[in-house]
Amino acid sequence: MLDLVASLVVDLSDQKLTVYNSNHDVVRVIPVSTGKASTPTPIFDTKVFTKYRAVTLRGRTYTVPGVPYTMCVSANEAICMHAAPWQENAGKAFGVPRSNGCVRMPLAHARWLFENTPKGTPVSIQA
Repeated sequence: MLDLVASLVVDLSDQKLTVYNSNHDVVRVIPVSTGKASTPTPIFDTKVFTKYRAVTLRGRTYTVPGVPYTMCVSANEAICMHAAPWQENAGKAFGVPRSNGCVRMPLAHARWLFENTPKGTPVSIQA
């Protein structure tokens, strides 16, 4: 694995995830869909706690099995960064808040991020 990902910044106002390397150079900018107004993504500094190649995500109003390339950034695994193939398959663009608090992204970006981001990587979610 290359030393590509040193930190991640999710910008809620721009609906973008910026990937930085250890020299603080931008490696990649990924369009994301974060929480809707009714289910906002929290603003906080955290890290990647757990990683799952595929996992079932559950909330009060949903159960989604087999969510690919999931990296959870809250200790209780309520807030995660993951692919959202159902959003892509429905033709709904990223860059618009659509989630229940998670950070959704296109499958190809999620795979790359999953493969290049070690557990413990700092994550900042900001407005």
